[in-house]
Amino acid sequence: MDLGFLMDSIMDVLSFKLLLLFLIGTVSGMIIGSLPGLTTTMGVSLLISFTWGMEWIEAIVLIVSLHISGTYGGSTAAIFLNIPGTPAAAATALDGYPMSKRGEGGLARGLATVQSFVGTVIAAVVFLLAAPLLTDFSMNFGSWEYFLLAMFGIIISANLASESLVKGLMAGFLGLGLATIGMDTINGVQRFTFDAPVLLDGFSLIAVLIGLFGIAEVIEALVDLRPPLKSKNFSSTIPPLGMVKRYLPLGGKSSLIGSIIGAIPGAGADIGAWVSYDMAKRSSKKPETFGKGNPEGVVAAETANNAAVPGSYVPMLTLGIPGDAVTAVIIGGLLLHGLQPGPLLMTSEPKIIYHFFFILIIAALFMVVFGLVFSSVFQKILLFPKSVVLSVVTVFSVIGTFAVNNRPFDIAVMFIFGVLGYLMRRVGLSAPPLVLGLILGLMAETNFRRAMVSADFSFLPFVTRPISLVLLLLIIFVLANQNNFLTNKIKNLFRKAKQ
Repeated sequence: MDLGFLMDSIMDVLSFKLLLLFLIGTVSGMIIGSLPGLTTTMGVSLLISFTWGMEWIEAIVLIVSLHISGTYGGSTAAIFLNIPGTPAAAATALDGYPMSKRGEGGLARGLATVQSFVGTVIAAVVFLLAAPLLTDFSMNFGSWEYFLLAMFGIIISANLASESLVKGLMAGFLGLGLATIGMDTINGVQRFTFDAPVLLDGFSLIAVLIGLFGIAEVIEALVDLRPPLKSKNFSSTIPPLGMVKRYLPLGGKSSLIGSIIGAIPGAGADIGAWVSYDMAKRSSKKPETFGKGNPEGVVAAETANNAAVPGSYVPMLTLGIPGDAVTAVIIGGLLLHGLQPGPLLMTSEPKIIYHFFFILIIAALFMVVFGLVFSSVFQKILLFPKSVVLSVVTVFSVIGTFAVNNRPFDIAVMFIFGVLGYLMRRVGLSAPPLVLGLILGLMAETNFRRAMVSADFSFLPFVTRPISLVLLLLIIFVLANQNNFLTNKIKNLFRKAKQ
């Protein structure tokens, strides 16, 4: 740990402009997270397009603040309406809503706020310690390892994020195919452009992301447009200090679970919450009270889902492999600002890990303060008519997509992928593997071709290089062991989160 970088990073982050951006990101995330049907992934994909022209650190402050507060914000609707504002809050509803029905909604919301803060801070420390170690390890990677790492990320995401591995792989390889459209970066020839100049650079990643996660959400919501939600008024309740202390051991365990799950490609905050909830129930002295308003359920779920956020940043920054759909979108934002996630990023921006650490801590502070003080304000957001919300989302989607390249073609791409994303949901295909395929496609192709050329077109280095062999064995294990206990356990929990 470099103390000089540590001090420089905190000074870089503590400026009036960045603190204002922390505020904007936090409030935006809480609003998006509170409204059922609007996901954190969609919010981040929309926000990234509006960071065009900003310094990269300003963009990261906005994005991370929204990511953290949006993940936490889903607890509002989960506790008071039994409708998770985001998939990551699905486990929170199991005990949060029963607490609300017996008049303890404010207490449940207060616990969710404090524990989300605890989970983020502990996971941020884990991030600070783990990221440099993984970076040093990744410096031993060659073209063979990077190709297999990209394929492993897509396959594990396809395995966990989809109803079946076959459907997940279909989405992932569709993304790989879309990544080949444009100019070949090695030979300089056009591929699948049909002589259309707008396709020379391929599809705009921001347009694809907003379409898959924003417009697809709008279409799905329009198909099932319901009357405005109703909820009872409530006031914020700061949980007693004794109660917070009592749940600290559970919070610490849930933070570690969330951090680890968040670092697994394709898993994310929703699975982290379910795994932590399941572990808390198994270790509880009163497991029969879970689902009936046990505060331990709220603590376990809310700590883990926010802890998964810093956890997902570890593979994203050090290896260029996103931990979940949101970090897949964030990679697009980093690329938009000229930052290529992976080991080389640590060389070009050696302070970036420390920047992320302090951004996570400060964003968590903004979240806990605004979450406790302005609970009643964010509760009123639940009463917004959904038609108004969807109209605003669509307008911002169009503006954000056009703002990146000033091309009407990107708006058409956005709507096409919006329809595609909606149709994929209807047939059980998951969007995250497609996004990972699109983002990692260039990395996989380029490194495979380089590996072949450097080894005189021999596949032997894939099994003679130790790290490459381990990655290859992991891929074979995932593909060949669909019935193993761990995979099925995580997939079952993920299915619960989507219900």
